[in-house]
Amino acid sequence: MGDHDDFEDSQYPDNDEFVPYVTAGNLAQRNGAKVTLWGKVTKVSGSEGFYVKTVDDQEILIRLKRPVNDPLNGWYEIYGVSQGKSVLCDEYVPLSEEITKNIDIEGHKGLARLLAALDDPWNLGDDGSGMAGVVPMEN
Repeated sequence: MGDHDDFEDSQYPDNDEFVPYVTAGNLAQRNGAKVTLWGKVTKVSGSEGFYVKTVDDQEILIRLKRPVNDPLNGWYEIYGVSQGKSVLCDEYVPLSEEITKNIDIEGHKGLARLLAALDDPWNLGDDGSGMAGVVPMEN
């Protein structure tokens, strides 16, 4: 494999193993990285793409690489690259009514917050303090 210096300067290795869920609130932190988010379509702009309201109740622009032709409404799971306040969309998938009818917005926000807090979710360190401050929810 040789030396892996080029791995070091990319904060986000380009692989598909882990694409973090984000909300509008932590999109800017992920600028330039692949992200996944859930959003409810608020308006469609033929030239730019479409706007969604994310689970933390903020509106962001989903930029498309080609104009929108299909009628968009409801909730979508959106895959793309964070551009700070917008997402350059690679793909968007409608979420079924079954999912969105009972969408657990609070739970999803918590998940996105947790993932944002764990910068490298697969490496919690040896000191075991990686989960400090994360309190298990009581059922």
